[in-house]
Amino acid sequence: MNRTVVITGASGGLGKAIADLYRAGGDRVCGLSRSACDEEKDEYRCDVTDEAQVNAAAEKIAAKYGRIDVVINNAGVGVLGATELIPTESIRKAFDVSYYGSLHVSRACLKHMARGGRIIFISSIAGLIPVPFRSVYSSAKAAQLALAEAMRMELKPAGITVVAVCPGEIRTNFSANRIADRATNGRYGDRVAASLDRIAAKTEKRMPADVAAKKIFAICEHGRKAVYVVGGKYKFFRFAQKLLPDTFFIETAGRFS
Repeated sequence: MNRTVVITGASGGLGKAIADLYRAGGDRVCGLSRSACDEEKDEYRCDVTDEAQVNAAAEKIAAKYGRIDVVINNAGVGVLGATELIPTESIRKAFDVSYYGSLHVSRACLKHMARGGRIIFISSIAGLIPVPFRSVYSSAKAAQLALAEAMRMELKPAGITVVAVCPGEIRTNFSANRIADRATNGRYGDRVAASLDRIAAKTEKRMPADVAAKKIFAICEHGRKAVYVVGGKYKFFRFAQKLLPDTFFIETAGRFS
């Protein structure tokens, strides 16, 4: 389709799988990642937490192709552990990548977008349904989700569509690269380690990256709703959340997490 598509975190996992689907359709994909090294192949070395680097990459892409049509904010980092004990630098990293990274990229690319453009935020079901010992990741993704919804309202009159996608667990290296802090004290005992072990044990049960990429790609291309949940059981949890009283739902989710 000959569009210019900017994807963050495109060097591997879900980002790469989505990028491959866009390329297969004839689009130009410009990947932003810290490991990229070949701008001739539209691989731009860029730390999304650095606003100056993001602005420079967007300017290069726009100078090369004249415009940016689609932006997919996919970069993120997982942080697990007891809220009280997680190092502050880990908390800042989660927000720097998921929230500020999405903010920097969206703002930089908007300067080169016109009516008909699309901005996609890959958030998480954790941004809608927080669970214990993932509070930092959940709150970073919730902030990202609020950013997406507010920008959707701001940009609708300009003809630019903003969509947030909230997938459940996906089988990628993202899980292996999480910051998992097992620190505990008398308040939590072995609950932190037990929670992290349960998360690790579910690796093979997660949705394969190629399957998730196809579902998310379809939403990126045709989605009109503000928020999409990806994954059957997560859609059920979201439905239950809307029906049940908040306190009851939170306490129930906590017992099964």
